[in-house]
Amino acid sequence: MSPLHAIIVTLICLAFVVFALLALMGKLDRWYTWSLGAEDKPSEQRVMRWRMAFAVEVLLALVLMIVFNILDVADKYSSWAFFALCVGMALIERLWIRKV
Repeated sequence: MSPLHAIIVTLICLAFVVFALLALMGKLDRWYTWSLGAEDKPSEQRVMRWRMAFAVEVLLALVLMIVFNILDVADKYSSWAFFALCVGMALIERLWIRKV
């Protein structure tokens, strides 16, 4: 791995961590409320649940990318793993975040 490649990968990892921290701090709440319909205004509890779930999803995606690159199996399994991550987030959205 060249030094330039290592710097780029490190910056991408740091961007993911910052993105998760911004979600936990509530700086990305407008993204969640923007994606909802006008009649579906979320409660504070739903927004807090979304913050936690979104930050965990971003950090889990970061861990998956790092592990797949270390194990050098990114081409074989990464698309399935990220698909499962997306399906899992959709299920969490339906079953936990929108829970009344």
